[in-house]
Amino acid sequence: MTPTISAAQDAGLAANVNRILSEIDVLYLSSIAFLVGIAMLAATFFVRQRANLLAEKELLESDLHEARLEADRRTALLIAGDSRIIVYSGSDKPEIIGQIDGPRQIPLDGERFLTFADWMPAEAASTLEAAIAALLQTAKPFRFAIDLNADCVVEVVGRTSGGLAMVTFSVLEGLRRELKDLTESEARSQATVKTMQQLFDQAPLAIWLRDRTGRLAWVNETYAKGVEANSVADAVERQLELINAQDRLRIAKNLAEGRTFAAKLSTVVDADRRNFNVVETPGPLGSAAIAIDVSETEQVRIELRQTIESQSETLNQLTTAVARFDEKTRLTYYNAAFQRLFDLTNAYLETEPDHLALLDHLRTCGILPTERLTRSEMVEQDLAAYRATEPSEAMWHLSDGRTLRVIATPQPRGGATWVFEDITEKLELESQVRATVQLQRETIDYLSEAVAVFGSDGRMRLSNPAFAEMWDIDAGILAASPRIQLLPHRASVGIDAMRLASETGLMQDAHGWQHFIEQVTAFDENGRNTSRGELTLSDGRIFNYTIVPLPNGLTMLTFSNISEARAAELVLRERNDALEQANQIKTDFVQHVNYELRSPLTNIIGFSALLRSPETGHLNERQSEYLDYISSSTSTLLTIVNDILDLATVDAGIMELELSEVDIARTVEQAVDGVRDRFEAADIQLRIDIAHAGDTFLADGHRLTQILFNLLSNAANFAPEGSVVDVRAWRHQGILSFEVADDGPGIASNQIDKMFERFEANPSGGRQSGAGLGLSIVKSFVELHHGYVEVRSVPGRGTSVTCHFPLGNFPPDEDTGNQTRFKDAAE
Repeated sequence: MTPTISAAQDAGLAANVNRILSEIDVLYLSSIAFLVGIAMLAATFFVRQRANLLAEKELLESDLHEARLEADRRTALLIAGDSRIIVYSGSDKPEIIGQIDGPRQIPLDGERFLTFADWMPAEAASTLEAAIAALLQTAKPFRFAIDLNADCVVEVVGRTSGGLAMVTFSVLEGLRRELKDLTESEARSQATVKTMQQLFDQAPLAIWLRDRTGRLAWVNETYAKGVEANSVADAVERQLELINAQDRLRIAKNLAEGRTFAAKLSTVVDADRRNFNVVETPGPLGSAAIAIDVSETEQVRIELRQTIESQSETLNQLTTAVARFDEKTRLTYYNAAFQRLFDLTNAYLETEPDHLALLDHLRTCGILPTERLTRSEMVEQDLAAYRATEPSEAMWHLSDGRTLRVIATPQPRGGATWVFEDITEKLELESQVRATVQLQRETIDYLSEAVAVFGSDGRMRLSNPAFAEMWDIDAGILAASPRIQLLPHRASVGIDAMRLASETGLMQDAHGWQHFIEQVTAFDENGRNTSRGELTLSDGRIFNYTIVPLPNGLTMLTFSNISEARAAELVLRERNDALEQANQIKTDFVQHVNYELRSPLTNIIGFSALLRSPETGHLNERQSEYLDYISSSTSTLLTIVNDILDLATVDAGIMELELSEVDIARTVEQAVDGVRDRFEAADIQLRIDIAHAGDTFLADGHRLTQILFNLLSNAANFAPEGSVVDVRAWRHQGILSFEVADDGPGIASNQIDKMFERFEANPSGGRQSGAGLGLSIVKSFVELHHGYVEVRSVPGRGTSVTCHFPLGNFPPDEDTGNQTRFKDAAE
């Protein structure tokens, strides 16, 4: 629908339009005026601005000129700095600025320079290209060094600046080269320190570091174990000390004075006190210390010192002289034998003379003979042992005739040990031994016995001519040391019979040469005993042989010709048999006659007694005298017959003693009564001393009376008229002794043993000659009591006969060896 406008509206609209037009004009005019004003202001501003711009232009041109000069200066500096810069500004070809002079490995041409693989190692070129690509793409900077060779190192630095990427190549010289060296040295040092720490941790030595304040900064594993820490860090954190406080103060004092501490300290480790050699030295950052456990070393040193002292004591006891000289040939040790050997004083030995001075001293004292060599030759000879590598031996002949065997042994650390052995006596003994061996050899050669010595291998080592003669073997064969197995085949005579003496004394058959071979070649040294025997050769000769084991497996055979001895033995045996038979006949005859005489003798004695009886009638004086002679003769004859019967009973071994407690004084009196008439007739006094004999002892009283009667009868027969016969008895150490001594003519020492033989009468010096049975009876009866008889006599000074009786109770069947044991005990 189209709108419509009224007139009023038109009029109002026209009025508004006019008003608006008038306002517009005014506004237009105002705007024009404003614009004109603005134009005027702008023109003024532009004029001023132009002047400012012209001034600023001039200033900028001046700054640009200055900048260009600065750029030229900086480019000149870059070129003068011996560096080359590659500038990447986009996709265009990079710009190369600067030049590196000097190293031939770096090309001067830019194209060749950009071809990195041509002048640097392939690995380094690949790394550089990758780093440049990362710089261009991600602006990642880089810096590293390329070793072209041992003398040329190039540092490459990549960085961005605005829209540019620059890679700078510089030869590391001066500070840069030193920086790289220091860096590498630091890396090596760090690696070395780490390696050393690992080594120190494994070392069996306690090592620690302290800072400037004295606190522990680092310890090794051994230190941590020594202080019983859980770890190294625990030991440092807890500041566990290995050394006690007092010793640490000593160490700190030394360190404060700038001196290194070194001493032997002791501390407790694992509940055991140990000795350590501690060394701690100051350093720039503090101090470092090490502790070496020397406990075992100290123990070894103590044991070594004790061993050396023991060896010294042992060497001092030796008769061999020992001296030790050091590497300067000075005397450092000698034993007592060395001092005695050369008669050296303590004062001289304490000066520790050297080897040459000692020898000069010995020559001056006349102990060593004067050498005829020159001084230089003597020095060369005397010091040769110190330059030798093996022990040397020499003989020294001293001026006093002694001979020394000298052994010089060089020591590993220099010096030598000298051993002086006095072999003078040894040489003399060797000479004597050689002479003795020669004498023995000659003696053996002249022996009538055949002797041969064989080794354990059966070879003959020694023989004499009698051996070759015995077996009829050629001496040349024996000289070739044949084996014993070959001798039977080389001997011209054989063995007909051979008997070996056994341990029981009996002879048993042996197997000839086989027995000799077995004994000679036996391996059992302990089972080889001396054996003896007898052999009969095929030619009738008889030999006693002996097989004697010798040291070192040797065996000696000896053969003694007993053919004549055997013949003589046979004759003697036959004669002995005849004598024994004759003795038996005599004994039987005596016994028979004795018994036959006893009966008529008893009758005579009886009838004599009857004739004296008053019932038979009165006898005239002559008849009484004759009857006295008959009674005396028959009594003597009866005594002889009784003695013979007693001896026969003893010989038959059937006599038995009637032991009882015998009154000593009464028994002596009975014996004296039997001979009193004979003593009075010869005007012989009897002196009895039995005060020390005691009262009684166990014996056969009748036999004891016979013993004393026979001794007194013997004394009465030989004692001179007017002399004294002593009868003594005493006890001593379980023995009762009876002694009868006279002052008669005495008996020669070679006749004493014959006194006790039967029927051995010696009328020389006696008043009458008896049957020679008295002392034999005495000896037999005393030995039946297990005693013995002792006779002491000096011709012209009398005789004493002593009978010793044991006070013990000996059984009747005790063997005769008791007499010997009793006699030995009494003596």
